[in-house]
Amino acid sequence: LRMTLNCTRATSPRPSYRLISWTRESTAGFSSPPPKVGRRRMGLSTVLRPLYCIPSSARALHLTLTKWFKSQGFTTAGFEDSIWVCKARGEYTERLIVSAHIDDTLMACKSLATLERFKASFLQRFEGTNEGEVSTYLGGKVIQDSVVRTLTFRQSVYASKILQVYGAWDGPTVKTPLEEGTQLTKDDSPSFVDPALHCRYQGITGHLLFLVTMTRCDLAFAYAELSKFVQCPGANHLKAAERVLQYLCRTYKLGLTYGCSGPTSTNLLRGWVDSDYASDPDTCKSVTGYVLSMNGAPVSCACVLEGEAPGLRHAQLRVR
Repeated sequence: LRMTLNCTRATSPRPSYRLISWTRESTAGFSSPPPKVGRRRMGLSTVLRPLYCIPSSARALHLTLTKWFKSQGFTTAGFEDSIWVCKARGEYTERLIVSAHIDDTLMACKSLATLERFKASFLQRFEGTNEGEVSTYLGGKVIQDSVVRTLTFRQSVYASKILQVYGAWDGPTVKTPLEEGTQLTKDDSPSFVDPALHCRYQGITGHLLFLVTMTRCDLAFAYAELSKFVQCPGANHLKAAERVLQYLCRTYKLGLTYGCSGPTSTNLLRGWVDSDYASDPDTCKSVTGYVLSMNGAPVSCACVLEGEAPGLRHAQLRVR
């Protein structure tokens, strides 16, 4: 299994983040199965290379990482199966935190020496190269300021590409994602959907989903409303979607900035929740939204229709 390892000197007392990304290989491979194992009993032994375009590849990679991290004394962080923590002990004099999103992995540690020892152990198991301090992650830009002790994560490049693709880069801007009092309804859905309108509407809505789930809580409600009509959008629905692009044109540089909030509020979780009353015109259900914030920026938010679990049709953000 090949990967690229980012690692630089940690110069501040706060954790310094590192990136590991798995390098794309032209072929996929498995290790040889144990001897004397029948065909029906034979399973995946270990991952040798990233297995792209195979549905189970992400799970196989996760199992391989989990097995190795456990052997090094790591435990998962709460309900998050893709975040591993190793407490200060033995050769690791400072706590290590490692998170993975399929083939993109971040490391955090206060001590450079501890991080170097862990990296050496890691590279004994996996082949990797050093690419320096993380600057991008999952298509977003990461900005670390050791002076004011902040970390900013934004998707301005991705947002600008969306605007250029749909011809909204130089268009007019608005101050809100949806016009006040907007209620999208099935009554605006035609019996026959124009293919060009359908393709444009689905494209805009799909691109907004990645923004909402990563950095843009302010688009959560708008996306939740638009996603109700991706199967049969009408002209009013497309008009609402294009208004969101006008708002995005005005705010595409916005992102999440985390920092120290003072000794009494650092790592303090705050939450806000609100609900309307039977506002959905098609179902007469209520819409509920919440935001959880820590160290100056959201770590989780959602906008869902009453009685439904958050899914692809709803807006939900989770920051690890």
